[in-house]
Amino acid sequence: MPRSESVCYSSEEKLAFCKGLGADVCINYKTEDFVARVKEETGGKGVDVILDCMGAPYFQRNLDSLNIDGRLFIIGTQGGAKTELDIRSLFAKRLTVQAAGLRTRTLENKAEIVSEVEKNVWPAIMAGKVKPVIYKSFPLSQAAEAHQLMESSNHIGKIMLVP
Repeated sequence: MPRSESVCYSSEEKLAFCKGLGADVCINYKTEDFVARVKEETGGKGVDVILDCMGAPYFQRNLDSLNIDGRLFIIGTQGGAKTELDIRSLFAKRLTVQAAGLRTRTLENKAEIVSEVEKNVWPAIMAGKVKPVIYKSFPLSQAAEAHQLMESSNHIGKIMLVP
């Protein structure tokens, strides 16, 4: 099966935007059962990798959406940090759950990450192969307004604070 990119977002406008960026399958998690849709789109298999920033409220549904030997990478806990887990669900499909955050890393480790990004990612950005989607920039003095926009979820792309 060819590699497919899929995304879940909360509005038709955001889904259309992601389609325009090249996503093959777009799922509105507010109006659709994303587990059922993932199963439908993958012939019942599930996806190989999930990158999750919400945490607890999606944990079990993310596991249910994974293929055999699937991997769930948790990069945030915006929706909450505590959940319950029946460990047998990991064994049944040989799933891997990994968390990756920056806050607890040492300064040296963060410097290594920056160096690796400069070496492996930055050239693709400079060549135009990777283009960050910037929705709006705010001066640092307007951080409160930037937060209001972020919390409204009425944006597509990143909100930047600049000096």
